[in-house]
Amino acid sequence: MEIEPEPEREHSRESVQHADSLQAEQIQPGEQTLSWRFPKDPVETVRKAPVNFSPRQPVNTNRVAVRCGESRVQVEVSQDLLGRGRLIKPEEITLGGCSATEVDNLAHVLAFESELHGCGSTLVMRENSFIYAFALVYNPKVSSRSPIVRSQSAVIGVECHYPR
Repeated sequence: MEIEPEPEREHSRESVQHADSLQAEQIQPGEQTLSWRFPKDPVETVRKAPVNFSPRQPVNTNRVAVRCGESRVQVEVSQDLLGRGRLIKPEEITLGGCSATEVDNLAHVLAFESELHGCGSTLVMRENSFIYAFALVYNPKVSSRSPIVRSQSAVIGVECHYPR
C-alpha cells in the first residue's frame, strides 16, 4: 500500500520553492539600477531692496527719566510707555510696589518718589560704588468688559550709582 503525500504539504513545498526563487531574483546584484534620486535643494532668487530703501534707525524716546538725589530717587514715566499711543493707567505701574506720587494729566507723565532704601530697592555694594536698584513694573489689567489683555507686562530696571 502506497501512501500518497498530502496535498497540503505538497502545496507548502511549492510555496517555499517559489519564495526561494523570488528571493534569488531580488538579491541579484547590479542587474537593475535605481532611477529615484534625492530632490535637488530649492534655489531661492535673491530679491533686491527697493531703490529708496533705508533701514529705520531706533528712536530715543526718553519715556523714563530718573533723578538720583543724595537720599531720594525721582522717576518720571511717560503714560505712553510702550510708544503705541495708548496711555497706561496709573494703577497699572509701580516702582517696586509703590504707586505713583503724582499724575500730570496734561503732560501724561507719572511721577514716583522714594527714599533710596524704599519701594523694594536693593543695595549692591561694589569695590568703588554703591548701586541702589529699583524695578519699575508695568502690569496691564484685564478689562471687565473683555478678557483680552492688549499689552504685555514689562519690568524696567532703574539704578542710582554713588561713589564710595
